[in-house]
Amino acid sequence: MSIFLLLRMYASSLFHRFGWAGLVIALGVHLTTAWLGLVYLGEQHLTAPATFTYFYLTTTLTVGYGDLTPQTSAGRIFVATWIMLGGIALLTAAIGKTTSSVIDAWRKGMKGKGDFTGKVGHTVLIGWEGATSERVIQLLLQDETSNDNLIVICDCTLEENPMPGKAEFIKGESLSSAAVLQRAGVPGAERVLVRTPSDDLTLATVLAVNQLNPIGHVVAHFNESEIAALASAYAPSLECTSSMAIEMLVRASQDPGSSMVINELLCVGEGATQYLMKLPETYQATFGDLYTQLKERHNATLIGYRAKGMQQPWINPPIATRIEGGELFYIASTRLKEISNGMV
Repeated sequence: MSIFLLLRMYASSLFHRFGWAGLVIALGVHLTTAWLGLVYLGEQHLTAPATFTYFYLTTTLTVGYGDLTPQTSAGRIFVATWIMLGGIALLTAAIGKTTSSVIDAWRKGMKGKGDFTGKVGHTVLIGWEGATSERVIQLLLQDETSNDNLIVICDCTLEENPMPGKAEFIKGESLSSAAVLQRAGVPGAERVLVRTPSDDLTLATVLAVNQLNPIGHVVAHFNESEIAALASAYAPSLECTSSMAIEMLVRASQDPGSSMVINELLCVGEGATQYLMKLPETYQATFGDLYTQLKERHNATLIGYRAKGMQQPWINPPIATRIEGGELFYIASTRLKEISNGMV
């Protein structure tokens, strides 16, 4: 093993215990004394700022191109002892500490110890149910409205990020903890999805989320419709849904093919899909006129309208219904762009 390698290993272990401030100060002192030493020993051809920087880095990193060398015996001894040995120790420590910091940050993220407090415009998935939750994230990534922002998984049972590279991870003691939800960035998230293994936990989480007054849309899934209704009563601004398996079973028995239609409308893949569009506040038209324009220009079918401030959408309103701002629900093969006042 070469002396340089031994020096690197010793310096890395020695300066690893130093803080960044101490390391920067030591590097600054060494850099300054190296320049002053060269000036004092008459190595003027090495002291110009650009030349000294190039010579210092190539020497301390042991590259040694040989195009710049000290001319005096004293200068050679000074470079070989103080500049080279001291620089190797300090730069190795700096590189090692930087690498260690990057690895620590990566491990911190994998173990769910990150912090997205203050983050805005992202998606938070609260709760993890294995393959079901993986499918949720895959669907989010497929849709153009959510694949350009950060997705944060928030859970209390996982030990590390289940989908690195596709989502970030926050681990906490309880999903109903305000501190954990804050770390996941729930208050500033554009959308929050709550789906946990039990309705009781989902209800507690929904109430905790509601207390944070999130600016984005929050939707929570319940297995029991009664608990979903209870959650809606306490958190009316949040969208609380329940499993529609029974309703779909009955509807499909009465109207064959109904379940296939519903699945197709909710599918993110190819085919007709149900979307939402937010209208400008100044937009004015009738439902019938807008229905005709959407169908003729985009082959899109308008199915409902929700006025500003309303919780429930109005499905299939009369054609004379006045539309003034609000939101549209429509079916199309692709998501439509925003529309301007009076034009689709």
